[in-house]
Amino acid sequence: MGGFLIQANSRALLPDALLVHALRLEERVGFLTDARGRILELAPESALPPGKWERFPGEVWTAAPVLAHAHLDGFDAPAGSFRRAPFAAWIADLLAWRADSRRLTAAASARAACAELAATGCGLVAAHVSEAGAEGCGEDPEVLAWREVLEPFPEDAQEAEARWRRAGSECAAGLALHAPYTVDVGLARRIFAAASGPISVHLGETEEERECLARGTGPLADLLRARRGRASATCHASPVDWLAEAGGLRPGTLAVHAGALRGEELRRLAAAGVAVVFCPGTHAWFGRPPPAFAEAGVFPSALGCDSRASNETLDPIREFRLYCAQVPEAGPARAWHALTEGGARAVRRADLGRLAPGASARPLRLRDQRVLDALRRHADPAQRASALLRFLAECPDPARLGARIPDPLHA
Repeated sequence: MGGFLIQANSRALLPDALLVHALRLEERVGFLTDARGRILELAPESALPPGKWERFPGEVWTAAPVLAHAHLDGFDAPAGSFRRAPFAAWIADLLAWRADSRRLTAAASARAACAELAATGCGLVAAHVSEAGAEGCGEDPEVLAWREVLEPFPEDAQEAEARWRRAGSECAAGLALHAPYTVDVGLARRIFAAASGPISVHLGETEEERECLARGTGPLADLLRARRGRASATCHASPVDWLAEAGGLRPGTLAVHAGALRGEELRRLAAAGVAVVFCPGTHAWFGRPPPAFAEAGVFPSALGCDSRASNETLDPIREFRLYCAQVPEAGPARAWHALTEGGARAVRRADLGRLAPGASARPLRLRDQRVLDALRRHADPAQRASALLRFLAECPDPARLGARIPDPLHA
């Protein structure tokens, strides 16, 4: 681990236990950070004189969760009154509510959503932004904001791409696509071709999507005709076929939801390097059938929380717990990887999702005696890690202190 020299403006931080990654939890191991808040190295308590450590007694630290999909502009949506089936009816109810002038502004909604995510320990959230002001603000959590493209029938795909590109510059992270049935495939092809970063798209969320794409029939096609006067004239046998024609069957694409995709379609995404971002809370809220992840042998790369318009709350640990319950074949370690390092990788933020040299010192801080009791039954770091993740997968109310390290220094 090196020489353990405390540099100017650096910190030495010591919780009672540190989940280094999903398979290793160390007790009495802390880390040294530089002035920018980057981890220099991990160190056992004995590596430094006692007075050099900032101590956080009773705390267990993990990497702060990274949610790779959310919408921050529906915080006050009356979701309990929305129809949940068919999916097109939920969309119609959502659009009607968004036209109500009494709702929170997009900016106020984003502030409330970010406050809830910060309280539940989220380190970073990647958000589709469909309204100006919903980009979020501040650093807790950090928001990676993508302007959401929704344009099924552009007159000129080249002009539309340039127009959306200008709109995307308002969101530093660039563009996302709404869904195959609401984005013209030619426009999507141009956006994928010009992309230098990740492109996120809702894909394979419901069987209604498949029917709309393949035959131009069903509730989603009817909704398009009611609002836009027509449904798409192009036909695709599946959402994954649409993605392939759009040029998005490649690394850097985030396929959000994917709960209605079939095993062979999930395997096709995996073979192409597409990251599947599953939103367990929304899947549960709609009462959707079990996804085909285990059958396909393809498990989500990352997790998301979608929005308060289709979820009970914005809580990354709840998403982890629901995923473990919905897809038990994945196992807690795989699920935790998706919530942390997998999510960070999907959004190209290698500095997050892990507590290791070179990463940002952004931990989720747990302070719950039940956690410590579970860990102390085991001496092996792998068994301790497994015990912690089992606890989080089963406990509905783990006590958390957020994802920021307090300053000034602890005594």
